[in-house]
Formats: sequence, C-alpha cells, structure tokens
Amino acid sequence: MKEKTIIRWLLSFVFSEKKKVALAVLLGIISNLAVIAIPIVGVISLLRLIGGEMSQGFRPLIIMVFCGVLRGVCRYLEQYLNHDIAFSLLADIRDYIFATVRRLGPGKLSGKNSGDLVTAITSDVEALEVFFAHTISPVLIATGTTIVTFIFLASYNLLLAIVLLIGQIVVGIFIPIFGYRKSSQLGDDYQAAFVQLNQNVMENVASLTDIDQYQLASDRLTKLDQAGKKLNQQYDRRLKQESFLKIFSETVLLITAIAIFVLANQLHLSSEIVVVSVVLSLSSFGPVLALSGLGSALLTTFASGRRLYQLTNEAAAVTFQNSQQTLANFATAGLTDVSFSYDTKEVLKDLSLSIRHGEIIGIGGESGNGKSTLIKLLMRYWDPQSGYLQMNHHDLKTIDETTLHQIEGVMEQQTFIFEDTLAANIAIGKSTATNAEIKLAAEKAALSEWIETLPDGYNTVIGGNERTVSDGERQRIGLARLFLHDAPFLLLDEPTSNLDYLNEQAILNTLTSELKHKTVLLISHRETTLAITQKQYELTNHKLKIKNTNS
Repeated sequence: MKEKTIIRWLLSFVFSEKKKVALAVLLGIISNLAVIAIPIVGVISLLRLIGGEMSQGFRPLIIMVFCGVLRGVCRYLEQYLNHDIAFSLLADIRDYIFATVRRLGPGKLSGKNSGDLVTAITSDVEALEVFFAHTISPVLIATGTTIVTFIFLASYNLLLAIVLLIGQIVVGIFIPIFGYRKSSQLGDDYQAAFVQLNQNVMENVASLTDIDQYQLASDRLTKLDQAGKKLNQQYDRRLKQESFLKIFSETVLLITAIAIFVLANQLHLSSEIVVVSVVLSLSSFGPVLALSGLGSALLTTFASGRRLYQLTNEAAAVTFQNSQQTLANFATAGLTDVSFSYDTKEVLKDLSLSIRHGEIIGIGGESGNGKSTLIKLLMRYWDPQSGYLQMNHHDLKTIDETTLHQIEGVMEQQTFIFEDTLAANIAIGKSTATNAEIKLAAEKAALSEWIETLPDGYNTVIGGNERTVSDGERQRIGLARLFLHDAPFLLLDEPTSNLDYLNEQAILNTLTSELKHKTVLLISHRETTLAITQKQYELTNHKLKIKNTNS
C-alpha cells in the first residue's frame, strides 16, 4: 500500500481541525522568525556601532527582548495547539476504530490475533501522534519560514538566497526522503517485534497455571527474552538511523554557511551583508532541522497507519439490514441444507435442523466437529456458503440485529467478567434493570446466597485486579445475565465444560427449573449435560444424526 494513500487517509481526519492547524502554523512561523531576528538585529546593531554610526540607544535591545518574549509565547501556544489537535484527532480515530470493530462483528474478529488487535487499538493509534503533532504543522511552519528567510536574504543578494534555499531543501526534503527509503522496512519490523512481544506477554499471563503445572517457566522465559531482544535490536536500528541523519543534517548546515561566506567574499559584498548572511544561514535551519529525522520517525507511524487503514477498510463478515423484518415472538427456527467452511476446511455440509417452540434440543459429538459453529451461524457471526437459516419462517438475513439480539439469549463456555460491581456484571444486557430484577435473576441462578455473604453484596467489585471468582460463580453470573435478558430462544454452548460434577449438576438443576416456556439449543460433549434435553442429536462427519428422544 502506497504512503500517499495512508497520508490522504490521515489528512481526512485533520479537516475538522483546520482552523486550529492554521493558527498553529501561523504561531510557529512567528516563533521561528523571532528566533532568527534576535541574532540578526544584534549583529546589525553591533556592526553599525563598530562602523561609527550613532548609537540607537536601547532600541535594538528592546527589539531582541521583545522577540525573545514573542518566541516563548508563540512557541508555547503553537505546541499547545499541535498537541491539542493531535489528541483530539487520536480520540476521533479511536472512536472510528471501535466503530469499525463493532461493524466487523465477532465473526470477523474471532480469527484475529489478540496481540495484533490490542496493538492496533492502543500503540498503533498512539503512533499517529507523530504525524498529527510533529509532521503537519512543522512541515507547513518550515515551508513558511523558509519562504520568508529566502525573501529577506534575496533583498541583500539573490545568489546567496538561492544557496541558503538549496541547503534548506536538502535538509528539509531530501534527507527525510533518503532516511525513509533507507529504512523503509524498519517500521514494519519494529512493529512486528512489538506485536510479538505483546502476544508473548499476554499468553504468559493467561497461562500461568499451565506454565506452573507443566514446568514451562524456563521455555516461556526464553521465548519472552528472545522477543525482547528482537525488539531491542529493532530499536537500536532506529537509534543508529536517527543519529546518522542528525549528523548528516548538521554537516549540510555547516557546508551551507561556509558556502555563503565564501561566495559573499568572492562577490566582494560588504562586511554587513557577509556577516548577516552567515548568521541568517546558521539561525534559520531550525525549522528544517526538525524535519530531517522525520522520515525515520514516520516509518513506525506509516506502518501503524497502514494496519489501521487495512482494519477500517476490511469487509464485515455479515451485514444486517435496517429493520427489514422484526419479530414480536419466537416460534420456530431452523437450518436447511446449510454448508459452511473456514477457508478450505469444511465444517458443515448440507445440514438441516428444525427447532420448534418449547423444544429443548441437545447436540453432542466430538470437539472440533462444528457444534459451536452451528450456534454462531444462528447468531449470525457468519452466513453459510450455501443453504439458509430461518426464524419464524423468515430468512435470518432479513431480521434486523436488534430483534435477533432480543430473541436470542446466549451462554458460552467462558463467561467474561468485567471489572465492575456484581450488579453491573449481571445487568450488562439490560442497563435499565432495577435492583429487584437483578436480585431475582441472581436468585434464579442460585447466586443470591453467595452474594449476600459478601461485605458489599451486589456492590462488590469483581474482575480485573479486584476480587476473583471461581468457575462455578462465573458460570452462575452468566446464567443470571441469561435470566435477566429473558430471551425466548436460548443458545447454550458448552455451558458446563469448565465445571466439576457438583457444579455442573447445580447449574443443570437451575436451568431445568427455569427453562419452562423457553426454546433451547444446547451444545455439549458431556452426556450428563445433554440428559436435560428432550431430543438429542450427534454431529458426525458434517451431519446431524438423531440419538434419542426423551418425552
């Protein structure tokens, strides 16, 4: 993907802040001109004083002090505006990224590496700060300052002004381009190393129990150390590149100043013009020197921008229609000749299943044979490659997303716990739930007695760095969410797979007592879990086979 595409995409966000950008650029140009003016005024005053001209009193000193104060004020305001612009735009981009993640849906994101996604949302967005705060305004400021200094020096001698302009162009344009091309792969390599280190850390934190049980600490630490060393190597490459460019830029500055001095003498210009030209040359390179390392700095930024651009332009796995079909109640659901594959791996083939209101259907079979995929197709994580799914005799594709979420209640083998109160964790699917409704859902899930033993009761904060919960408590919280949601069609995907026998039976007893007037599709590889169903199927070789029927 070409950098021009990334730059255009990033600039599209800047339009909303164009007035602030223009003001920041104006303040930056004034700030730089004030810095250049201080030595110029001082040198001209000193030369005229040496030449015997009448002293102008404190006027030059007042001008220089004024320029110093002006420089400070303008520089502060320019930096403040640039960073305000940058952080505002980063917030806009985060909103845009999260909207993209929401649009892509769980089906598209389930195959993504968690380290890649976390890096995209966090460090990749942060990396764009270099572009918004240290690229757009500085480039425009350097351009404006260079034009003014060229005009000023051209008023003394056009040839000297051209020499200065050439030096500034080399430092401000050619060196950044040279640096970028020389290390074009550096940004991608650094970010890949950073993502790998993130992934290693996340895997190690998530698998501490397994690492301890199987004595993998030495092996995991070795891999973590290798990932850290690889990141350090990439960082060293960046430092060397930046040092080389800085030395190169300073060398061009000195050569330009010397060239102006020699040329001015060969042209037999006055001492004042010679000295002013050299001083101007030395003092006017500040804005373009700030750009000399920009090419190297933008490597990581463009690599991050490229990944974010690709993420935001990724096609969603499914697209919901806007309120094309709404359903008041659930009656039936089913699959007709459904086939589904992950890339080239076929999971389901010509599968059909009819689910009627009030039925409790169980599907068993070995792990990895497509049971969870069947659930996710009914949730519209994906659409099948062939065949169709229906609900109340309507094609599932014609049902709007809100209606589908209202009709379906889902419980998977892992219940995610947010770092929040128990009440908030139970009510995540129904933000308007009253305390009475939350307590009733907890009672149905046989959770209320445990909650009431806690010092803060329903206000106890759990998850994250707060109080931990057992697998049984976690699953009961998931059940309470399910009961509070009160959907007519329940999809249960291995709801007891992580529980011991006692906890499994407790969960099943709760489900059995609360499943009246509900339609249930229960996926499990456990016979004890499937025992509560009225009709059992086994999914084998992409096909459903009836196992038994319990009336």
